[in-house]
Amino acid sequence: MISTEQRVSLSRKIRAHIELADPVTWISPVLVCFCGALASGYERGFDWTRPDHWWLMLLGALMTGPLGTGFSQSINDYFDRELDAINDPQRPIPAGILTLNEARWNWIVLGTATMLVSLVFGQPLIVVLAFVGIVLSVIYSMPPIKLKKHFWLGPPAVGLGYVSMSWLAGHLIFAPLTWQSVVVALINGGLAAGLLFLNDIKSVEGDRKLGLKSLTVAIGVKRTLIVAYVTINTFEALLMILALVWGQYWVALFMLLALVAPIYNQIKLYREPTQQNYVRYLLASNPFVALIQIISGFLVGGYFG
Repeated sequence: MISTEQRVSLSRKIRAHIELADPVTWISPVLVCFCGALASGYERGFDWTRPDHWWLMLLGALMTGPLGTGFSQSINDYFDRELDAINDPQRPIPAGILTLNEARWNWIVLGTATMLVSLVFGQPLIVVLAFVGIVLSVIYSMPPIKLKKHFWLGPPAVGLGYVSMSWLAGHLIFAPLTWQSVVVALINGGLAAGLLFLNDIKSVEGDRKLGLKSLTVAIGVKRTLIVAYVTINTFEALLMILALVWGQYWVALFMLLALVAPIYNQIKLYREPTQQNYVRYLLASNPFVALIQIISGFLVGGYFG
């Protein structure tokens, strides 16, 4: 921690507060909230032609992305500051740019704002989803529960909070939930959990030093890759099967392509688990994941007939 806190400029402090909320992580919840809106249906739910619906959509994106996800990232940085000092010492807290009190206020404000925005929609279930999302974020990062210490629980909790709940909130803004939307929201959350199993690989060094038993620490890099691949491929296959059952064969064909296309990079990463191959795999798979989410929103919303 730097002792010359007074020399940190106001603009740098502001940037550090934004960094705590980690804007890159907002993309997925915002996208999935939009997918949930699509799943509400083009006839009874989200209407592209109504400006007020777009404003509601943007408000939902604000709630699930910068505020809700920002809260989860901020509180995670706060309680992972010792781990970040090893894995990522340039983060605002270990770098000394923000004090612990300033960092605490960051997640308090974001969490409060999340709950306040959830009230605007006038839907009790959206408020419940926002509250459960806040609770999941807290118990994921905060001792003594700290779900991220329990490697079989952490990624599913994040997949549920980031993806499934963002999807359901986006749907509820415009229409009551359907069972099809709930099922697809949970499947997409499971798919996200598979990607999060991979995330443990990046921080394995710091996890070992601090005694944090992540999945990679517990079973090794290659076995972690197998768990991640099986999880990702299983949930993609479930979406493909659903499309087939619902008679949307070209959607099922795309899901098959999304399942098969990254296999080469999966094998390469397994054989040589280097950072370069890890990045290559993410670049090969993440665009397909985003397209899967969008297409599954159109699928549930009845846009394909």
